[in-house]
Amino acid sequence: MPFRIGSFKPPRLRGIKKPEERPNAHQRGYCSNAHKQWRMAVLIRDAYQCQGCKKICSGKRDAHADHILPIAEGGARYDLENGQCLCAACHARKTLRENRNADSQSD
Repeated sequence: MPFRIGSFKPPRLRGIKKPEERPNAHQRGYCSNAHKQWRMAVLIRDAYQCQGCKKICSGKRDAHADHILPIAEGGARYDLENGQCLCAACHARKTLRENRNADSQSD
């Protein structure tokens, strides 16, 4: 019987606990027709231009429709005034900043 090599886990990941399970996109409502229409309306209104860095997003994957005031903090889910177009990099930075603020407020 041949010897089977075990799965490799890099040393930096061995001690890290798995983050708490997050619902998938469908469960969070991102696959509904209402959300798709809201997203397209936000992107078209902003002409696919990032409101953070003013870069013109080249495609659908690079342009993200972002809630200015997060839904968890009381923002309206399908209100166009609560939406903005962000490039993937600006959206990642904004999300990271929001998560850091939420963590610091919960302590």
